[in-house]
Amino acid sequence: MQNPRTKRGRTVRVEDVAREAGVSPITVSRALNAPDKVRPETRQRVAAAVIRTGYVVNSIASTLKSGRSSIVTVFVANLQNPHLASAVQGIVDALEGSRLRLMFVQTGWDGEVTPDIVESIVPFRPAGIVLTGVGSDRPTRKVLLDLDVPVVEIGERSHPVDMLVQISSFEAGRQMGQHFGQQGFSRIAFCGHTLGHGAERLRGFREGLSSFGLEPRLVLPIEGTQTFDDGVASLRRILIGLDGCDAIFYGSDVLAFGALMEAGNLGIAVPDALAIAGYGDLDFSKHLKPSLTTINIGNYDAGRLAGEMLRARLDQRALQHPIANLPARLETRLSTARSRTAQLPASEDASAVQ
Repeated sequence: MQNPRTKRGRTVRVEDVAREAGVSPITVSRALNAPDKVRPETRQRVAAAVIRTGYVVNSIASTLKSGRSSIVTVFVANLQNPHLASAVQGIVDALEGSRLRLMFVQTGWDGEVTPDIVESIVPFRPAGIVLTGVGSDRPTRKVLLDLDVPVVEIGERSHPVDMLVQISSFEAGRQMGQHFGQQGFSRIAFCGHTLGHGAERLRGFREGLSSFGLEPRLVLPIEGTQTFDDGVASLRRILIGLDGCDAIFYGSDVLAFGALMEAGNLGIAVPDALAIAGYGDLDFSKHLKPSLTTINIGNYDAGRLAGEMLRARLDQRALQHPIANLPARLETRLSTARSRTAQLPASEDASAVQ
């Protein structure tokens, strides 16, 4: 975007704004790029001068000229996923009021940010980078390190590039396995991601069940983007594949929501005939009928903390702990509060889904 022309046909420059506001050009630059470092009255004078002169900041040109940028690049697997969208909102809120602006790169569900994807954003000279819902292999990590900018990862890493906010998928799964065992369920299914973080969640679920001498009788993988319709379809597949299934742990609340709705359509009583649990504790989960037992993994809190860590580093404030561990918390609700007397005969299960 080019700046407007003056009456003489010349592009409006920062010097013109400075002259109009009665301040130095460097003060104009600070007011536009680091407003927190300029007095409020000075910011108002500069803002008024910008309007009068018609000056427009060309941020890309400024970045290329100065070598500095106000752009934070966020690599995200899929913005349609409500868990990742919640984390992204946390990042947005953490950076609100700063000079920083977000640029999103959706990578897809292949699970990795590749070197060529990172190299594609190099011309924008990003001030910092956030990775959420995606991984990075060794070559990618080298490219990220070579950028020499703060990097925050949201996920589980044994060796983060720089800063890390993580929640243990294993521990989350283990808590749900313990809960299922305590409730006395025996013919148990798991449905959801089984790769990446999903593999750790499933491993934890198995661990939690094992202390009760139990294991998942059926595992139904649904990789990639998961939808409400996937949850609807999955319930029929599970009930056909596991005769007498009495409890299902879904790897996302979206899948669990679809399954709950389909259970109602089939006349299957939840939780007395079939217990259903989710993962992620989305806003709607506690309002469902019955309310959904799930794992609160603090997506928004993780995103906000990642944004705050990045902002602190860019403001040259020291971080005591570059790695933050957030707790996973079991939210026990009505969808798994099954009475010990009500059971659905296996034959009734089968007839409901034919």
